[in-house]
Amino acid sequence: MLLAIAVAGLAIFLFIPQKAQANASCQADQPTLDFGSSRTTRGTISWNCTNFEATPISFTLCAAIGTPSFPGTVDQPKLISTAPTPADFNVYVDSAGSQIWNSTNPLTTTVTVAGNSRTTGTFTYYGRIAPGQAITPANYSAFFYNTVIGFLTAGSTACQRNGPNLFGVDVTISVTANVVEGCMLGTIGDIDFGELAGLQDRIDAAGSVQLVCPPNRGWTLSFDGGRHAAGTERRMQSAAGDLIPYRLYRDPSRSNPIDIDGVISGTGTGGVDTVPVYGRVEIGTLPTVGQYADFIVVTLGF
Repeated sequence: MLLAIAVAGLAIFLFIPQKAQANASCQADQPTLDFGSSRTTRGTISWNCTNFEATPISFTLCAAIGTPSFPGTVDQPKLISTAPTPADFNVYVDSAGSQIWNSTNPLTTTVTVAGNSRTTGTFTYYGRIAPGQAITPANYSAFFYNTVIGFLTAGSTACQRNGPNLFGVDVTISVTANVVEGCMLGTIGDIDFGELAGLQDRIDAAGSVQLVCPPNRGWTLSFDGGRHAAGTERRMQSAAGDLIPYRLYRDPSRSNPIDIDGVISGTGTGGVDTVPVYGRVEIGTLPTVGQYADFIVVTLGF
């Protein structure tokens, strides 16, 4: 008799729970950096990140500026128009314009998203058109293609569009500027009343403001109250704190005063225009001996 012995093998399958991995996706708008008619401006990128897992997730979100449009380069972006010469500009991570925004100096922020939730925020950046350029009045534009909204890994400064179970996006930044014919302030001629003699009761003096505006461009000059004004009266002050009132006028006869925040207006000629400003000190009580001064802010509008 043969004894057949069957050996049954028991298969045991051991399931070890795996640590849940993050699963998050971030999106952003297609931003525009608009200079308008200014040489400086500020832009934002609005982003949102969604966590598809039940547990919270934290990461460093970053924005690395992309490739500038032709003829700009990474080192020198350029705005173009129908004018033959482009305008140099750049984009910065700080309002002072000391740190250029580039791929090795990205914008960053720490983001925490609760489970099965979404978080929103913005990146802020700053634009500046380089001074000292002869820019033809026109509408200008530029682009930064493939700007990455992504993630920074520990110990790295490279902004990656995707990370482990983290998914970012590319955006295009549009840059616009409207360069108009403008005006410039020139030399400011001081109003110097000189030395006040003991028996004088009135001292007149004159100064001027130079400006350049395109032909037929209207302009205004606004004069504030100086550093030591009281009510409607401008005053000069000495080192000892003594005060002497004075007045400004539009005309040499001193019949048309320039009040505090008063305005002189005119029209540009295309050349240098000199606007005279007349001053007068009326002496009541003889002031204390000393050197008196005041500083007025002149604002050019056009």
